[in-house]
Amino acid sequence: MRTNLRKNPGQPGDLPESRERLSGVAAMLAEAAASGLNETFHATVHDLADTIERKDPYTGGHTKRVMSYSLAIGRSLALSDMDMINLKLAAILHDLGKIGISDEILQKNEELSLDEFRHMMMHTTYGAELLNHINHLKDVIPGVRYHHEKYDGSGYPEGLKGKGIPIIARIIAVADTFDAITTDRPYRKGLSFDSACRELKESAGSQFDPDVVDAFLTAYSAIGINSTYKR
Repeated sequence: MRTNLRKNPGQPGDLPESRERLSGVAAMLAEAAASGLNETFHATVHDLADTIERKDPYTGGHTKRVMSYSLAIGRSLALSDMDMINLKLAAILHDLGKIGISDEILQKNEELSLDEFRHMMMHTTYGAELLNHINHLKDVIPGVRYHHEKYDGSGYPEGLKGKGIPIIARIIAVADTFDAITTDRPYRKGLSFDSACRELKESAGSQFDPDVVDAFLTAYSAIGINSTYKR
């Protein structure tokens, strides 16, 4: 099934309204980045993240939490200053491509069907394409494009495996999943933080990079990641 999912992801971005949204966002980012990564650019990035969250009412605060978790992992792994900057931007922008996904799918009150999930998968590709022509963000793209890859090669969009997955994507994968499984949804209740940590440990080596999971758990113990990170 995983191969078919990658080969047949669906094309919601071919809809006129999706193309219009994606084109508008690309122009906005390009204009903001034209003068470098200044305050205007960062304000635009945060505004886009807020716009995405308004499209999906069940993930309020998700972007800020994923950024916080990602940076905690990055510090635990002793990433360089430049890698931390790229990680922060990629974490903020990791769901950027959801601009091209229909509200009907994003706001569905139950689990997605297989076809709907194929559409949803396209958000990683759309996000990367939006950033592709902005030179300042070339090192941010891997975190946006590959944060749904899995350590055993069963993820998407390309089925990358192990250390072949860029480090910022491996970090965001853990942060994104942790927030997702600890957040309530209409069709299921979120796990407690401790239960979610156990799930991460059980998935280390299959879904996640074991070193990244260890770094998250180290940060979890050291800085007391807790309900203050939640909305």
